Amino acid sequence: MNLPAPYGASPAAMLRVARLDLTLLWRNRTSLFTVMGLPVLFTALLVPLRGERIDGTDGALLQGTGHLAFFLVFAVFMNLVTVFTARREDRTLKRLRGTALSDADILGGSVLTATALYAAQALGLLVLLGAAMGGRFPADPLLLAAGLAGGAVVFALLAFPVAAVTPTAELAGLTVLPIMFACMAGAGVMFPLDGLPGALREACRWLPLSPVVEIARTAYFGRDFAGGGGHPSVGLLEGWAECLRSFAVLAMWAGLGRAMAGRWFRWEPRRG
Repeated sequence: MNLPAPYGASPAAMLRVARLDLTLLWRNRTSLFTVMGLPVLFTALLVPLRGERIDGTDGALLQGTGHLAFFLVFAVFMNLVTVFTARREDRTLKRLRGTALSDADILGGSVLTATALYAAQALGLLVLLGAAMGGRFPADPLLLAAGLAGGAVVFALLAFPVAAVTPTAELAGLTVLPIMFACMAGAGVMFPLDGLPGALREACRWLPLSPVVEIARTAYFGRDFAGGGGHPSVGLLEGWAECLRSFAVLAMWAGLGRAMAGRWFRWEPRRG
């Protein structure tokens, strides 16, 4: 099933779908906790790390910048997998296709909601890191925005094929758990990857969340977290140059997600 081209979407129609999504999210307490509650819980875990040195950096700031990437899993990935699976199985997607809304409006509205929720969480976390955790203004805000936006694109695209293989909305949480744990443990969110054996460290860098973490930390601290160890200071242009590999990995995952979404995504309930 081919996905619609984004240029076929109407901004006004997408906003109507986005408002519907927000209303339904508010009524579904389980989904609301996943999207909003879990990020708050992970943010609270930063408090005991303040002042502790990890890899030569304040622990709260190091993990906090990792959470800038990790929150994509909750607000974008898990959220969209649940939304698309639930709407497919209760035939809402099929009914919406019978309205004046285009396919791009229907899907784009949900992606818009998820992305807006994530943007609000990322902005709130940046304010918290600066105001309460002894942090700073990002050294390169443009690089940071580009990395987080690229991550949002990748995890939105990956949500389509994962929703396609998820039987019911109730099982969506189980379907995404392996990806969530892999990203949490292997993308450098909870601990630096520098201490891992070389082959394992290189494999972890190919996870879809790893390049977002590398870009976010490089942009925030103005130090090279995308290259080798030591994390030397980098200028604005040097930061972009060091993150080229990370952007290439994101582009690879975006292409793979788009191909899998076009092949597997379905509008009608699964049979059998």
